[in-house]
Parts: sequence; C-alpha cells; structure tokens
Amino acid sequence: MHAHDAKPATTPVVSSFTEWDPLEEVVVGRLAGGVFPAWQDSMLATMPEEGVRAFQESGGMPFPADHLAAADAELDGLAATLEARGINVVRPDDVDYGRGFAAPQWQSPGGMSGGMPRDLLIVVGDTIVEAPMSWRCRTHEVDAFRGLIKSYFRRGAGWLAAPRPQLTDELFDGDFDAETEQGYAISEFEPVFDAADFMRFGHDIIVQRSHVTNEFGINWMRRALGPEFRIHEVPVDDPHAMHIDASIVPLAPGKLLVHPERYIPHPLFKDWEILEAPKPVLPSTWPMYFCSPWLSMNVLSLDERTVVVERQEQPMIEALTAWGFDCVPVDFRHVYTFGGSFHCATLDVRRQGSGGRYLG
Repeated sequence: MHAHDAKPATTPVVSSFTEWDPLEEVVVGRLAGGVFPAWQDSMLATMPEEGVRAFQESGGMPFPADHLAAADAELDGLAATLEARGINVVRPDDVDYGRGFAAPQWQSPGGMSGGMPRDLLIVVGDTIVEAPMSWRCRTHEVDAFRGLIKSYFRRGAGWLAAPRPQLTDELFDGDFDAETEQGYAISEFEPVFDAADFMRFGHDIIVQRSHVTNEFGINWMRRALGPEFRIHEVPVDDPHAMHIDASIVPLAPGKLLVHPERYIPHPLFKDWEILEAPKPVLPSTWPMYFCSPWLSMNVLSLDERTVVVERQEQPMIEALTAWGFDCVPVDFRHVYTFGGSFHCATLDVRRQGSGGRYLG
C-alpha cells in the first residue's frame, strides 16, 4: 500500500507520544532502489571497516541484488505480521536512489535507501518532524516518504521540517580523534540531527549527542517543540555514537533495555527496572556495512507487553520473555546488513495514549 493510498483513520490521524503505547498505524520502509552511501570523512567515526571499504569503493552503486531482495522480503514479512495483528501498515513510494545530485559546494553520486524511516522522521504527539541529516547522500532520502507526509498533513497532522543544512566542509570540521576515539565528527556550524538519536517517553524525550547529532540540532528541536516537551540529553559510553536506539530502548513504563557497555546510569531512570541486553548471536561472517550486531536490541514494541524481536536472537527472546514480555519473532537478519532493525525500519504514526511524564 503506497502512502497516498493510506486509509482514513480515526482522529487524530497522527498521534504517538511513547515507544510502547498500543500501536495502531505504522510505516514500514522499503530497500528497493537502494545504493551504497557515497563516502564522506565524517562516516569514519561510526562505520565498521567493511562499510568504510564498501562506501569508498562503491558509493552510488546498487546494493547486492540477492541480499537486497532477501531484506525487502523480510520487510514485507514484518508488514504482514503487523497487519495480521490489526495494525494498519503504510509503505513509502519507490525511489531510484542511484541518481546523483549536487549542491553549490558538493555533489553526491547517489542517495541511500528508503528502508530506515526512523532515521529521518519522528512523530512527536500529533506532529511529524523531518530531520536535517548530516550525511550528504541522505539529503533527499525523505522523498520516498513525502507522499505519506503530505497525506497525513492534509488529514490534520502537524508537519515540522528542520532547516535544510548546507552540509559544507565547515560542518565536518569536528574534533574527533580516530586514535583516542574522543570528540565528534561534526561541528556546531549548523543544526543537524538524525531522528533516531531521540527516544520518546511521553512529554519527556531523551537524546544523545553523536557523530550525526550536534548540540545545535538538539537545541533547535528543543525550541521547535516548545515547553510542552522536555528534552533531556543523556550521556552514552559509545565512541561510535550514531542513533540511540541500540543503546537505550524503553519497552514499557518503568522498563528499560540497555546496552551492557554503553549505558551510563542516569538519575532520570532511578526508578526504572534496567535489563542489560544479552550478547547478540549474529555470526561474525554476516555482512554488516553500517552497524554492529547489537541491532539485536533494536526491537519494536507493539504495546506494553508485546515486542517484535529478530527470530534467531534466542537469548534476547528468552531474556524478554523472562521479564514478562510476549515476543513476536520475525526474520530480519538481511535487513540488518543495510543499517537497522525493527525500530529503525518503522515509523510509528499512531499509538493509543496521550503522553504523560515518565522520567525524573
């Protein structure tokens, strides 16, 4: 189902305040037409060696066809699983990301893919927020989702797009030191952030500073949302920080899944139960261009008791089951290769619930 065919929904058409309230409507991404990102030096701080090599050699070239087809089949399987549970699923438009484009001071041989809507969009209350991403190749990635955003806007949703960044060399003049792994790859030249560095807890939102999200971007988001929402910056022990949703993942009020090495105890969560995620079981030989195997943490909550988990991550399934959750196993390893798992590959457009305060 394409964005412009989205079914009329109950009022409000867009409403999502948390990561765990009962899910009613969701966008599931598509990888078809995806290409390797074009290399830029700021990627060095976050990418595994396999990705660095692939981006430098193959930027703008199509992803491997067989693996891409298998990943898209897994995305279709996720969509079917959600629909079988009565959740309305919408899909982005198909886009050819192999077309090059240019700005006055730089050019890119192509884009990336439409597979990870959570990277570039976040729903805060009744508003869809469009992120100003710092990877040049992702400048037009939102085009695959523009049809659905316009459709939601016409039906009453809010639409907030951050200022379009120039992405000139000044932005990438950060203080990251590759030897010590200290500092950040981007400067404070202009506001940039990826939406996946934010995590929603009702009217409280946490965010991490990362190699794609700067203080300027966090402050823009804080002012744009206004005093109704409190944005809390939290430290994460991750020298390769890019997206918080494989480090800190709230599953229900008072229950927080965390990375055993990256999570730093914080007063905001003093009354929360903390579960350290078990070690992922992805084979070391599995191709991973973008991320670490800790995408096993990147789960999707359907409600306060139900979580979608990668089918072969048995330690994770056992840990969550013991913690009182019902796990929905779905095959997703091929999607892992292209930079995300269930949380990354979805955008929860509508959940039940109206916000509230859960932190501090």
